[in-house]
Amino acid sequence: MLDLKILGGRIRELRRKRGLTQTAFAEMLGVSFQAVSNWERGIAPPELETLIRIAAQFGVLVDELLRTGDEPLCLGVDGGGTKTEFVVASVDGRVRDRFVRGTSNPNDIGFEAAFAVVSEGIRDALVRCPGVVSAFCGLAGISAGNRSGQMAELLREKYPSLRLQVRTDSANLFGMDDEADLAVVCGTGSVVFVRQGETSVRLGGWGYLFDSAGSSYDIGRDAVAAVLSAEDRREPCGSLGELLYRRLETDDLFSVIPKLYDGGKPFIAALAPLVFEAFRSGDKTARAILEKSAARIGELLSDGVRLCGVRKKAIAGGGLFSHCADVYLPLIGQYTDVKVTVSPYPPVFGACRQSVRLAGKAIAETFGETFWNTYGGETA
Repeated sequence: MLDLKILGGRIRELRRKRGLTQTAFAEMLGVSFQAVSNWERGIAPPELETLIRIAAQFGVLVDELLRTGDEPLCLGVDGGGTKTEFVVASVDGRVRDRFVRGTSNPNDIGFEAAFAVVSEGIRDALVRCPGVVSAFCGLAGISAGNRSGQMAELLREKYPSLRLQVRTDSANLFGMDDEADLAVVCGTGSVVFVRQGETSVRLGGWGYLFDSAGSSYDIGRDAVAAVLSAEDRREPCGSLGELLYRRLETDDLFSVIPKLYDGGKPFIAALAPLVFEAFRSGDKTARAILEKSAARIGELLSDGVRLCGVRKKAIAGGGLFSHCADVYLPLIGQYTDVKVTVSPYPPVFGACRQSVRLAGKAIAETFGETFWNTYGGETA
């Protein structure tokens, strides 16, 4: 973590090289003389924006100003349709810091907003853990066009001292299992990727406007549509309808359509677990919805094997597999002979492993165990 004494010493050294007194330096930055004195004595750090201005004044990078010289650290970034997770780990897998920001999917919030989420997250990671030397960003929705290349170029301009890569979120899954040739993501959105050397081929993943099945959003939307249709026909809505009514605090789903539109894709996707709950109770409508989605995923996996001639093994990630694998995996298995496994680790684990490789380090045999033991507990 940040060593205030080291930071203060570097600020003092740079100020003196410029021939500035503490008073002149304070006036240049628009802060008090006492603030500069506190920085240089290691009593308190500058505010983040002030720290950026200090680095600019002296012509150095913020991460160079903060770096402590400790062991190299690696940053893994997992960007999904709901959240973006940042984890800093040592090369042996020990988690040093982790935090979450909002979605970084450019399909949902636009490229500029997505870049801001990732860039500001990297900046915060560098401030919190100055020893970071590499950053691997696996981001949902980045594969269309050349957005991954654009994102990487902009990030390298901002953080030139980092070894940095931007890939799709499938790269995080491939980073978790070196033997899987396919990766399937079923979260807010859904997509299948096929490993092809250092790159991958995408199947599906067209975004919620064009995909029709496989994701939490699709399942939640189909559930709402099924209950609305039953209401229009004045027919019973079954256990699925009861669960939706209870969650949305209504007995008339049509009356809360404005609430559903206001909540948008994440709100509707969050209704998907209710469909699995209804399925477990024997609801026929819920079964039809889930079988439709499972068939879509099975079709994509089988197409990946047929088109690319790869091994029939897939690594799965995303909220549906994290919370509903007991139902979803058997359903998918009805539509493909590809073996689908769910890693016990979060996708950001794969991003950290990729970041370690990016730093030029080998993956330790105990990396997974060390990561797991420190990911959920207290971080340094």
